[in-house]
Formats: sequence, structure tokens, C-alpha cells
Amino acid sequence: MAMACRDVVICGEPLLRKKARPVREFDQTVQDLFDDMVETLIAEVGLGLAAPQIGESLQALVVRADAEPEEPIYKLLNPRLEFGKELVEIREGCLSLPTLRGDVVRPAEVRVQGLTPEGERITVEATDMLARALQHEYDHLRGVLFTDRVEPGSLVWMVPDEDEEDGFRYDRTTMREAQEAFDRLRQRRRGGD
Repeated sequence: MAMACRDVVICGEPLLRKKARPVREFDQTVQDLFDDMVETLIAEVGLGLAAPQIGESLQALVVRADAEPEEPIYKLLNPRLEFGKELVEIREGCLSLPTLRGDVVRPAEVRVQGLTPEGERITVEATDMLARALQHEYDHLRGVLFTDRVEPGSLVWMVPDEDEEDGFRYDRTTMREAQEAFDRLRQRRRGGD
């Protein structure tokens, strides 16, 4: 089966709030799922993607430390995390909540045990952005979004702005306003507008 870039599920879809099922069989279906996840991750220029974000309620995730093409992509099934003690606050975003950002406190280091797509045991020790991406995607497998962990008052939209040095500005928002915007986006995607 050829790889396919899939649509990313947008905040408000019930699947994003469900706990994903463990993967028990390591067959071509799992290989195809990972191929699609990697292609989608690259196309969306993301750091991580969990299977529920492309409509599959399975404990599968892909992550990388940077969106550069040469950056290795980790593929993990049924991950279990051990967290370090030091906490770091960083502004996060999510492909399922496009252009929304917020400050989230997470451990700076994690140790992840899981399985490869072939069913072999793997351990990944991570710091910095890779650790954050692993935690963020692991949350998706448990039905948790970064907005559940966001620091109060820190939610912002990333808005293109040619006058800004980075090419965008941040406009404050609330979760209610954001959810209304995502509801409209989902409606437009379904052709109901």
C-alpha cells in the first residue's frame, strides 16, 4: 500500500478525548499506519503526531526533536513514560489545534519504553524538545490535549503579520473562543458552511 498524507483531526472531535487501544498485532496494517503518520507529520511540518490525530484510536505515535528533514523520526507503539523531576515551561502548539499556542509546564527529561512497528522493545531517553514532543503525543493517547495543561491566561493565536520580525504576532484568546473557532473549522471541512 502506498503512503498517504491523512487529514489531521481537529479539536472538538470525540476521538481526541478517547483513550487509545493498545496495539497487539504487528502486521502490514501497522506498517501502513506508521507510513501514513510519517508522511502526514512531514507534510504538516510537525514535531509529533499520535494515531488518534489521524482518526485511528491506537497507541501509536511518531516524534522528532526538530522539523528538519534529516532529523530522525521515532516510531513507538504502546509507550510508557517515566518522568524526570526538573520542570520546564515552554509555549506549545498542536496540529489538532492549528495556530493555537499556550504555555505548558512539563518535565525536562523522559524515559520511554515501548515497541517498534515490528514489535521489538525499545527505550528512548529524551531531553528538551524531543522529551516535550513525546509527552505531548503520549497525552494524545490518553485523550488529553495540551490545553488541559496550559498555564492560565497563556492561550494565544499565532497570526501572520509581515510587520513582525518573526512574521507573526500573538493574539490572546480563551479556550471557549478557541473551541468556537475549531468548531467553525470542522464545519467548513465537512462542507457545511
